[in-house]
Amino acid sequence: MTRRWLLSVALALSAAVLFVAWFLMQSPDRVPSVPEQPTAANEWTPLLMQWHAGVSQQYRVLSESSMGMQAATNGSSSIHVHLQGVLDTLILQMENNQALVGMRLSTIRLKINGSTDDETDRALGVPFRVLFADNGMPLRFEFPAEINRHNRSILENLVRTFQLSLKPGDSWITNERNSSGTYAAAYQRTGAYQIHKSKHNFHTTAAGMVNWSTLNSTESIIIEPGYNWIRSMKIEEQMNSEGQGGPAMNIKQSAALDLMPSTQVKHAASLWAFDATTTPSEHRSKINHTVPDLTAEQARRQILATIPVLDATKQGRLSHIHRLRDLLRVHASLPGIILQVLETHELSDRTRADLYLALELAGTESAQAALVQVITDSSWSLKDGMRAIVAMAGVEQPSTESISALWRTTQNYAGGERQRMANSATFALGSMGNSLRQAENPLYSSLRSDLLSHALGSGDLVTRSNYVTALGNTQDRSLARDVVVLLDDVEPQIRRVAALSLGTLGVDQVADQLVSYYSEEDNGYVRGAIAESLQSWTQPSDTAMALFRQTVRTEPDESTRYHIALLLSQNLGQFPENEPVLKDIMRSETSKRIRQQVAEALATQ
Repeated sequence: MTRRWLLSVALALSAAVLFVAWFLMQSPDRVPSVPEQPTAANEWTPLLMQWHAGVSQQYRVLSESSMGMQAATNGSSSIHVHLQGVLDTLILQMENNQALVGMRLSTIRLKINGSTDDETDRALGVPFRVLFADNGMPLRFEFPAEINRHNRSILENLVRTFQLSLKPGDSWITNERNSSGTYAAAYQRTGAYQIHKSKHNFHTTAAGMVNWSTLNSTESIIIEPGYNWIRSMKIEEQMNSEGQGGPAMNIKQSAALDLMPSTQVKHAASLWAFDATTTPSEHRSKINHTVPDLTAEQARRQILATIPVLDATKQGRLSHIHRLRDLLRVHASLPGIILQVLETHELSDRTRADLYLALELAGTESAQAALVQVITDSSWSLKDGMRAIVAMAGVEQPSTESISALWRTTQNYAGGERQRMANSATFALGSMGNSLRQAENPLYSSLRSDLLSHALGSGDLVTRSNYVTALGNTQDRSLARDVVVLLDDVEPQIRRVAALSLGTLGVDQVADQLVSYYSEEDNGYVRGAIAESLQSWTQPSDTAMALFRQTVRTEPDESTRYHIALLLSQNLGQFPENEPVLKDIMRSETSKRIRQQVAEALATQ
């Protein structure tokens, strides 16, 4: 895990709130006041998505995020992100109950630990388009060619991280995902024009290296039902990982979104008239490389001149990293210069991490070859090897040799002093599989087969456990029926990671089997994992709910009771019989976190 990964998480989480508004946007020239709430829920007007072609709006956004990380290999890191700006939107087209929406940050200022970067601000302000379903879920992202992969993925993640999906009724649960993972989103109407949203059961895809133990997320949204837009939105979120199998992390965020009714900025649709080069499959198979018009020697001199400037710079570091990225693409010999500098120069730890980021962003075969050298040559430090693995997992078009190098790392370092590299390489193969699968890359078929073979094989416990986690990282739902058989394994650890991976792969198709395994499981550690994964079950059965209402009273394992309480809480709307059980938990439960979770659920009823 590197500071670069932490920075990517910061950019994604802190700016995500910018992109909620378009899910409900529509169109009058004024913002009406919120009328008095009806006295009974059955008098509430259904909240339905409405899209009006030609409507433009502006929203003021503000977001504050703080993150801390403690890892054995990298020590401690912290980061604070402040973002404020103005979001412009225009409904471009309506067709087949879908809305094509143009978006642009007309004003944005992003500060990371007090530092700003003009290049990043400019890149995040480029117009792009999103196609939405009529319920508000994003279906396709379209970007102009000048948006590079890094900034494009940030913008896409912003859409998916704080998405809003309306359904009929007063409460519903929707499985949602973003580039960092998947989660169950629980919605509850708390008034005629108010919605409360919370997230549960988050499974990260960050190379399997972060295991979130706590996720507290609340979103309060006010909607004008006559016009179907968001009038205001406030977000409070906290995520913690205890460091089991990965770094200990803490993330806190608060954000606010407000409609700007007095400013109606009209944009011509031509602002978004670029040729779309980045559909869901295309944007992963085509790279728009920026290559300076330089000779190899000129580029080499500029690389050597840029690195000490980067090392001395506290603000605007990303512009130097992007400059190195472009220079590395000039000639195949140049990534080797980065390795020479890493071996021979005294650099800050931050700069060393940034040089690996430059190799990742360059993405050329020679840049990947440089990463392979660090990963496979044991003369490099463990920290360098870990950074190279994380960088390799983020390469847009991995080569066959890069995939092979990760496989060799899983084998050559297993059981030795570099076991952490073997573990991370396994997790990275799963995450790389997710990228290959989405890009419909033919390399995914053999990677999928090999990961499954190792997970089902007869290797040692740690190795098999890692491969099962890697299968979850692929997010390939077709694997669910293969993974569920591992709940018959003799080892509790394998059964547990299989249950958790199923939560990422999607439990709907194997939910009944999971419930059956839960009833027969004698290990509380595994029962807790099954209950956690079942939180992403979109349509729980009456039989399953009855079982969990009964077992939550007698379950001896605190973690398992916690996840059962979450499952019961999330399904209060569909199963009102859960309410007296939860109230009983409030009176008799000894665990403070369980009582707090139940209290929050009951308060929204």
